[in-house]
Amino acid sequence: MSKIYLIRHGETLWNREQRSQGCSNDIPLSEEGLLQAKAIAKRLKKEKIDLVYSSDLIRAYKTASIISKEHNRNVNKCREFREINLGDWEGLRFDEIKEKYNDIYNVWRKTPHLAIIPNAERVSDIIIRAIGKLNKIIEENEDKNILIVSHGITIKVMIAHILGMELSNLHKIRQDNTALNIIEYNGDSYDILLMNDTCHLKEI
Repeated sequence: MSKIYLIRHGETLWNREQRSQGCSNDIPLSEEGLLQAKAIAKRLKKEKIDLVYSSDLIRAYKTASIISKEHNRNVNKCREFREINLGDWEGLRFDEIKEKYNDIYNVWRKTPHLAIIPNAERVSDIIIRAIGKLNKIIEENEDKNILIVSHGITIKVMIAHILGMELSNLHKIRQDNTALNIIEYNGDSYDILLMNDTCHLKEI
């Protein structure tokens, strides 16, 4: 049986500013984000982690690097675990997006898989790249404990796919900064043991 520790990166200033990050702007962790990463690292210190993977974006990679030091593991960078490319929305605050792209924004909130954002990736593309990569990692590392650091929308899509949820319900899934999700794979199916847990943040 494989166990997957799926974690969202720590806070960035753009998270705090309610600004759309996507994947084109490689924004580092804020001071708060660094503290969050250290808190989740401390929480997982006694867990047996065999392999560590991360999105290649700095906010995820730095979070993974802080965690991996506790386990003496290298971090494997994977573009497949990047955040969704939000095209023309990237760098804008959410209130600016709502004002400038109101019709598309309403579709995004209600049925995100149907939203066509200018120059952006589709939600369905994440299933192909992120779930495809996850399945490959598990197939090549049977019965290992695998830690993956990724991003809010990407993790939501992965969890929705695992749960068999309609993508129209994507925004019902919450993923806070350094949220911990624990998933088991028994060779036939996935079971989610923990989702969006942030109890480690009480210490900071």
